[in-house]
Amino acid sequence: MVRSRLLAIALAGALALTSACGSDEDEPLTDSQARWVDAFCGGLLPGKRAGQELTAQDPADPAAVKAAYLELVTANAAALADAEKKLTELGPPSDELEDVHERLTKYVGESARSYAAAEAPVKALEPNAQFWENAEKALAGTSQVSRPEDLRATFDALEKSPKYSAAMAKSKPCSELQSGSRN
Repeated sequence: MVRSRLLAIALAGALALTSACGSDEDEPLTDSQARWVDAFCGGLLPGKRAGQELTAQDPADPAAVKAAYLELVTANAAALADAEKKLTELGPPSDELEDVHERLTKYVGESARSYAAAEAPVKALEPNAQFWENAEKALAGTSQVSRPEDLRATFDALEKSPKYSAAMAKSKPCSELQSGSRN
């Protein structure tokens, strides 16, 4: 009885060691993985900048609000489409993050198409006191994002990983995304 317990403990320990040895966390960050992190954050950064510019506009100047809103729409459409392309080319950063990669790539692609589809309806709106409300309705009406929570889930998964959390801290686009910077 004692022997079988010792054998079970030894086997469990060997299994734990074997699975730990195969973990991506034990390996240094590769150049491809760093580019994946940069592509993820870089896809969101232009939208953040345009959003900051939009919120800085005087609501009493509907033409300026419309121009800034259009910049938000076009910046997001272009940056997210570029991120989808880069993420697809790079592939998953690791086996452990394959599901995260698939969800994120789908999210940025759907988001890019949503913003692209919103451009014409937003352009057609009159720059008046109701512009912002009408633009938000146009954007909601063209949304193709099936699971908006996937973006937060991606951040959560990366932050749980010491390796990718450190990579995000070192990534210029990620650092800027998480700061209040407007550059």
